[in-house]
Amino acid sequence: MSSSRVNNKYCLPIIKPTRAEVQQAIEANAGRFRFFEVWLDYIEDIDPGFAASLVGLYPHQLVMVFRRQNLEPMQMPASQRKAMLSTLAKKPVFVDFDISVQAEEIAEAQAERLAIKTILSYHNYSLTPSDTELRSITERMKDWGAHILKIATHCSIQRDALRLLSLLIDLREGGHRSIVLGMGKHGVITRVFGAMWGNEMAFAPVELASRSAPGQLTVDKLDSIMQALG
Repeated sequence: MSSSRVNNKYCLPIIKPTRAEVQQAIEANAGRFRFFEVWLDYIEDIDPGFAASLVGLYPHQLVMVFRRQNLEPMQMPASQRKAMLSTLAKKPVFVDFDISVQAEEIAEAQAERLAIKTILSYHNYSLTPSDTELRSITERMKDWGAHILKIATHCSIQRDALRLLSLLIDLREGGHRSIVLGMGKHGVITRVFGAMWGNEMAFAPVELASRSAPGQLTVDKLDSIMQALG
């Protein structure tokens, strides 16, 4: 195993149906990844205590996600999500809110002054918006006080990937912690150069079958590319 995997910001996406499988995935890869992205809405036996216990075991290493892939409707009741957010407040964990489908929850968390470390994200599985729209989205995230700004869009053409990397550089130079990624075959290059040019996390599954978004490289592939590039 390469030690660079831990020193870099590799994040393992975990979409599993049970608490036991989630914990097993983390335990099996604790020496390979710095971060773990846990998709809570897919865990059939989820409860607030489980999320809190995970944070206790892996402080500063977890990203909790409530949305579903492709922004499909969430199955977890709003009341349960609210209870879970309350248990995660003031804890060393990131919570990822998608501003397209979770704007109301973001507003509620702010109104209740929940001390949550937020990744405010924007996902578009169809296209990459114009530069003007992308910058408008990031300004909205800044206004909401995001700890990390995340943009993940489908790259229809190669130029979309270049525009995303340009946005990443602008955010980094502006002093903003960010993650900017392209999905699809034309977005793969953003996975590599994004990791090199300032992305806070590099999402990389162990196997392609377990990836959480199109365009993700496996950790072995990404690691070999990064080592080759020095």
